[in-house]
Amino acid sequence: SESSCEAAKMIADEVPDYGDAESYINDPAVEQYWAIKAYMQANVHMNLIMSVPTKSLKLNTRQDDIYASFRKHFPGLKVETVTEAELKGDAKPVWREFCEEFKELEDFNMGSLLRIDCTRAYSQENTIIVPKMIYLAVEIARNLEGVNERSKEAYTRDHAEVQAKEVRVI
Repeated sequence: SESSCEAAKMIADEVPDYGDAESYINDPAVEQYWAIKAYMQANVHMNLIMSVPTKSLKLNTRQDDIYASFRKHFPGLKVETVTEAELKGDAKPVWREFCEEFKELEDFNMGSLLRIDCTRAYSQENTIIVPKMIYLAVEIARNLEGVNERSKEAYTRDHAEVQAKEVRVI
């Protein structure tokens, strides 16, 4: 929403420039900016997959390379529902190797929100924080393999329910 964008810009203006990654500290402004940016990305993604045919949706210019490398590294990973163990457990070294292949991409390792269950919308219960490359790999696979298209009715209905709950909370 427009107010979220304005809030993110205001917070970004407050984030100090530490010069290099080694100098960064746990700054609440940086964490707040990241959280808003991740939330905004999730909203854009949800709106996209609800409104366009997902099999033809291009999430990145290197989408074909990302998908090929993802399936080379994780040929049997079922993308319908992912677990923290699959994304952060024993497979962590393989994920790191996969992500490093795309380190030239902007924000390749920035934290992103990923839906755990593709039949559900983004919500506190259905998201996990992962590097952007893992988010791209899983969501690109969900699109190209037809998983998101088959699940569109379910996640669209869930999204409406999540939105209704958020309105009641506010």
